[in-house]
Amino acid sequence: MPRGLLLRSAWDETSLSAPHGRGTLDEYVAATGSARAEPISVEVFEAYAEWFRERFAGPGVASDVVRIERRQDDGFLLTTADGGAWTAAVVVLSLGVTPFAYIPPPFDELPPSVVTTPHDDQPTSRAGRRVIVVGGGQGALEAAAVAASAGARTEVLCRSPIRWFADREPHYARGRISQRLYDLAYPVVGYGPPPLNRLVTHPGLFARLPERVRAAATRRLLRPGGSADLRSRLREVQLTEGVVVASARWENGCVELQLSDGSTRKVDSLIVATGYRFQLDRLAFIEPALRGAMMTDGNWPRLSKTFESTVPGIFFAGYAAEGRFGPISRFVLGAAFTAGRIAPAARGAALRKRGASPPHPGG
Repeated sequence: MPRGLLLRSAWDETSLSAPHGRGTLDEYVAATGSARAEPISVEVFEAYAEWFRERFAGPGVASDVVRIERRQDDGFLLTTADGGAWTAAVVVLSLGVTPFAYIPPPFDELPPSVVTTPHDDQPTSRAGRRVIVVGGGQGALEAAAVAASAGARTEVLCRSPIRWFADREPHYARGRISQRLYDLAYPVVGYGPPPLNRLVTHPGLFARLPERVRAAATRRLLRPGGSADLRSRLREVQLTEGVVVASARWENGCVELQLSDGSTRKVDSLIVATGYRFQLDRLAFIEPALRGAMMTDGNWPRLSKTFESTVPGIFFAGYAAEGRFGPISRFVLGAAFTAGRIAPAARGAALRKRGASPPHPGG
């Protein structure tokens, strides 16, 4: 998320997962003397995440993995961008949405230098420039707000009317009965509508549904739209609804767009925020033979109930697990469930590969 914006998730839904319930936001606040502030800013969450990493995850290696390949002993060799090499019995790929941004036609024919996504946009370079954002979801509207604040002449193009989510933040003061009704209708923030939103909190149950039902439920639970607090940040942004881009071309140093209503736009750069689509071949760092052994259901990796792929020893967490376990997988809210399933399964897989017996289920 861009700096200066606010997370949509509630305080109690934004804690990472450490053993024995440790490492919560409340523990962070108590340990650092920070104040509990809702809604949560990006900066506060980043400070909390760094505190969590230092105490529960260790230093790690700050380098991209550029290749994962299978070893002869059925383990894996990981090569990093700085030339490091690591062997592992088990690999957990905890992937976000960034590698899977969807760039639909006609934008996929434009030079990459003029088409960006909200993740790789550089707002400091937008001053005085003409910028169009395509999309009507939270990411698109956040990108438009940031571009406008950087001085760009910004317009949002959306194929349907922009949906503004109701301002029902959980930290608002409510009476006892009103709070009880709110908790019944909205057990978690950002998913809807009631009572379908309760399904999100039961990813194990979600995983048992037929594939088509899971896909339909996810589409309804994560409908595109903007949070109420963004409206005030978009006063200088032109919102054009009910149009699609019929054609796009790069000419004379600018992008020319032909819209479905017959109008045209000439802009300096384009931010395409049209969602994400998981594609296994985007993970080019996995050697082709290993990637080819990973079976899929639709576009999603086929996962066991412990998040293990069809390549024994390789697990997927995060966005890649959404197809099986639902949208909770891509958010912090799903961390405890994911870790609770992967950690014991990964330990068992590692022990089996080393020729030892896995721990007793009750041990």
